[in-house]
Amino acid sequence: MKKVILEAQQLLRETGVENPRVEVTKDPRYGEVSSSVAFELAKKLKKPPLEIAEEIVSRIDFSRANVITVAEVAKPGYINFKINWKLFAQDILDDVLKNGRAYGFPNIGAGKHVLIEHTSVNPNKALHIGHARNTCLGDTLYRLFKRLGYSVVIANYIDDSGNQMADLHIAFKKLGYSLSPPKGERFDEYCGRIYAEVNKIIENNADLLQEKRRVIAELENVGSETFKFNREIVDLVLKDQLSTCWRLGARYDILNRESDVLAFNLWSEVFESLKERGLVYYAEEGPKKGCWLISLSEHPVLSKEGDEVLVKSDGTTTYVARDIAYAAWKLGILRRDFKYNRWGKNPDGSYILITEMDGKVSFPIGKASLVVNVIDSRQKRPQAIVKYAVEKLGGGGGSYIHFAYEVVSLSKRDAEKLGISTGGRFVQMSGREGIYINVEPVINLLKERAKEEILKRHRDWSREKIEDVSEKIAVATIRYELLKSDAEKMIIFDSEEASKLEGDTGPYLLYSYVRAARILEKASIKEFTTTPYNEELEEAEKNLIRKIAYMPLIMEEVANLLLIKRIASYANELAKMFNDFYEKCPVIGSKENIMQFRLALVKAFKQVFENVCSVLGLPLPEEM
Repeated sequence: MKKVILEAQQLLRETGVENPRVEVTKDPRYGEVSSSVAFELAKKLKKPPLEIAEEIVSRIDFSRANVITVAEVAKPGYINFKINWKLFAQDILDDVLKNGRAYGFPNIGAGKHVLIEHTSVNPNKALHIGHARNTCLGDTLYRLFKRLGYSVVIANYIDDSGNQMADLHIAFKKLGYSLSPPKGERFDEYCGRIYAEVNKIIENNADLLQEKRRVIAELENVGSETFKFNREIVDLVLKDQLSTCWRLGARYDILNRESDVLAFNLWSEVFESLKERGLVYYAEEGPKKGCWLISLSEHPVLSKEGDEVLVKSDGTTTYVARDIAYAAWKLGILRRDFKYNRWGKNPDGSYILITEMDGKVSFPIGKASLVVNVIDSRQKRPQAIVKYAVEKLGGGGGSYIHFAYEVVSLSKRDAEKLGISTGGRFVQMSGREGIYINVEPVINLLKERAKEEILKRHRDWSREKIEDVSEKIAVATIRYELLKSDAEKMIIFDSEEASKLEGDTGPYLLYSYVRAARILEKASIKEFTTTPYNEELEEAEKNLIRKIAYMPLIMEEVANLLLIKRIASYANELAKMFNDFYEKCPVIGSKENIMQFRLALVKAFKQVFENVCSVLGLPLPEEM
């Protein structure tokens, strides 16, 4: 499709039009691509767009075209280009079958470096369904940028400081909670339950509140026993959290502990830079006396809510302060750096590094051309402050992106199952309040329902095969559910709706892929031809080929605009086009020349669909 756009632009340039804009048409009945150049010239030439468009078309020399056959003028002045479908179809299918896994991914990232932070769940609880949205969004961005040729580093920020960790410390050290969870309960789930219980106890106890303030301060003291004990808890929680993330298909390069932002003196370097530039000040009086604040008076929006505290009167830093230091590190504007040790391995065998004061491994990230931070929309103001600060420090704020997404809320039905009064509406999840659905039980539920469906159809399958396919269906179901909506729209998660295996779901996509695999498996001939059997193809064939041709444009568009929903929508549209083709254009049993071409089209679809699903992280079974 990009070749068609370039050809149309060249034909227009040869008529004397400079820098003509050509786009894919919204309605293919009017052609494959269209130009609105006549509207742009109308004011300059003082002529109606329709007259200008007709003059331009009259000057086009189609003998110099390859695939474009005609240009037509449509009111009130559009120029629509139509193509030779026989040549176009063969060109697309040849391109797909020749390039295979590489099709659809223009190498636009060569020599460019991207750092993506995602997941970043506080290490005091298991991942709930809202956290899974973060992980799936971030992992999809990683997969996309990687396939487009970028060098990509994935960071998981481990927020091991502050209130939530202090609560767990008090639970284990002061309130008699055992470090060993009850049988059958994972450690991350256990900590999440403790956190919800203990938080309420501490809030109503003056002595424990005083102890909590002491613990928070000790968490920033590298040599303290509190600091060391905290790391033991964090490591145990991390092991469980990442096992869930791996199950969702994610991987990581580095785990950066928030406490190490202080321990490696990243904050102290940034603090001095902020002071030197006059961006922070010490409050001598008023309600924030004794605090260091960043001045936001020059910011047109942030200034309306006042300046932000970075260092409290007791000398401890706020999370915004630590985030500014971490962002400056990401953008490569600090002298100091982290040291790492190996923490473990991803399922793909690659090592995961974690920050350690006695680390033996260096992992210089270089200067990223783009830093993407997948953080929920409730952090809009703190993230805006971080971006403002790093811009003032010379970090090029334009390359620091807050990829905001809305939260996942519980449906009324799910909330009531937990005994929560809803007032007739959905309920937002909160680890602090103990209101959430953990990811693992949801995946297990989806998996069990998939097993039930499989056993109805394939009683001869081995246990291993049933386990494998049902796991793929479960993961595809939850990932697609969390990716198919606009990131900036809240998802009201309902476990029963998400468990369905039909409709606009991950399993529907998987079924389309399996259907293509079965056609190719059943075919009596294995020789394909990409040459169409006729000058005029069936409309369902054209629609599928056209949709396949869109893929490179869509992947480049999403990389530029970070609109992940566009990929999910494309996958769904592609599946629908294929199923429509399947219903209207028989493959097996048709005339040999027709069958050969349609088998090539099925093979091309299967490859393209596999490529798209690899970005969405949907695991594909060959049978269902």
